[in-house]
Amino acid sequence: MKSKILLLMAMLIGSVYLTGCGRIAEPEQGTVMEEREQQNPEQRDVLVWEWQYGAPEDHGLNGDTLESLHATYDTTQILASVIFKDGHIVDEYYKDGYDKASLFLLHSCSKSVTSALIGIAIDKGYIESVDVPIAEYFPQILESDDNRLKQITLGHLLTNTSGFDSSDTEYWREWRNSENWVNFVLNRPLTSTPGTVFSYSTGNTHLLAAILQKATGKTAYEFGKEFLFDLIGMDSVQCNMDSQGISDGGNGFSMTVYDMVKFGLLYYHGGLWGEQQIISREWVEESTRLQFKRSSGTADYGYQWWVRTFGEEQYDTFFAQGHGGQYIFVIPELELIIAFTSNHTGSSDMYWQFVNDIVAASD
Repeated sequence: MKSKILLLMAMLIGSVYLTGCGRIAEPEQGTVMEEREQQNPEQRDVLVWEWQYGAPEDHGLNGDTLESLHATYDTTQILASVIFKDGHIVDEYYKDGYDKASLFLLHSCSKSVTSALIGIAIDKGYIESVDVPIAEYFPQILESDDNRLKQITLGHLLTNTSGFDSSDTEYWREWRNSENWVNFVLNRPLTSTPGTVFSYSTGNTHLLAAILQKATGKTAYEFGKEFLFDLIGMDSVQCNMDSQGISDGGNGFSMTVYDMVKFGLLYYHGGLWGEQQIISREWVEESTRLQFKRSSGTADYGYQWWVRTFGEEQYDTFFAQGHGGQYIFVIPELELIIAFTSNHTGSSDMYWQFVNDIVAASD
């Protein structure tokens, strides 16, 4: 096992700093270098920067607590973890055979990436709003005798309240083994009126990826490379596709743990990277606030992001969560981002405790 708490390293190239506390931060300007891609006729700004590293004690974190957590990680199936605080990577952990360049399948953390891409598509006018009925993209559902299908909007897909009887708990294997993932979901009956019942379904997110492709003429992955990943240097991102060539937006994105942190950092900054608004602040705030309060469970839901509080002070937190223990936690008030990758298939309670321990070490 190899683990480390990194000491402060001065970086000479433009760096990203977190500033201020609150729900979504306003980043300092001029801390990110801008380069023009001269070979690109549109000359889009590509924002280049370097990570900064620091000792946890220099950024209000108890190093002994983190060392103790590493010892606990050794007894679990956690593969990698990175803590980013006050603009610096202050802690890293890797099991043998893994490092910051290792690629990890995000599973359902992919949903939060797809949410970002839907937001960008709305920002750029490819999609009108979250209130658009999905029948505009899948007119075949208008042939159904169930008029409730006409009520389903993108917002219902984003909040997992579409009403489709396609929950992952009951239909995951059947859906994944079907010849056409989109048609499988669209052909499922409705078990509730759209907008009234939360039912977690990767099929809902796959419909979002299909809508994104219909609206933009690009797969979610291609769209993401053009308008998100390449712009902020998320160079590791890959994505699987279904048999129809649609990006597996609900389960198929892969990236390094560093790029997971970078994605969380973009959201911490309200979608702003340097002086370039990658995702509108409005979308970031809407997608990471409570959109649907669940009747049970330890977290509620935004637009493909989970929301809850952590620590004795009940710090507002939004996070991406994926099967097997993939997580990106963003706690704006503490200027804190935590990423985990794992092969753990048990309860999420273990991660709740880890985050609470890290939050306590930050107080």
